Amino acid sequence: MKKQTLFLSLIVVCLFVFAGCGSTSAASSDSLDLEKTNRYELLIGLNDVTTGSQILDTQKATDIVKTKLLDYVSGVTITLSNGHYYVGSEIVDETTLNCVIYGSDDETIATLVKELNTELNVPVLVAKSASEYRLIMP
Repeated sequence: MKKQTLFLSLIVVCLFVFAGCGSTSAASSDSLDLEKTNRYELLIGLNDVTTGSQILDTQKATDIVKTKLLDYVSGVTITLSNGHYYVGSEIVDETTLNCVIYGSDDETIATLVKELNTELNVPVLVAKSASEYRLIMP
């Protein structure tokens, strides 16, 4: 009887071990059904490059940037932040628009940034990274 109990216990332990080996973090990642794409972040400083100070009202600038971005991409998230940097020994404070875009391409972003630079005379920092995403709706 002891041998049968030991043998049965050994089988149960083996089943748990083998079941645990089959589950990996990749399996949990697959359950989200993520798509691979490029993620672009544009940091648009609102200080005019020539004058060094903000000329456009923040809300007006946001509206212009939003409209311009949506001419080139299907969606964008825009948040407002404050940038700070040195010019010589002086600290400059600047209102910045952070724009996050999924699924565009380098050529489109380059054209968009060139237009923003030309039309608004403001600096744009561009960051690109590989990303996996999925918009999950209720």
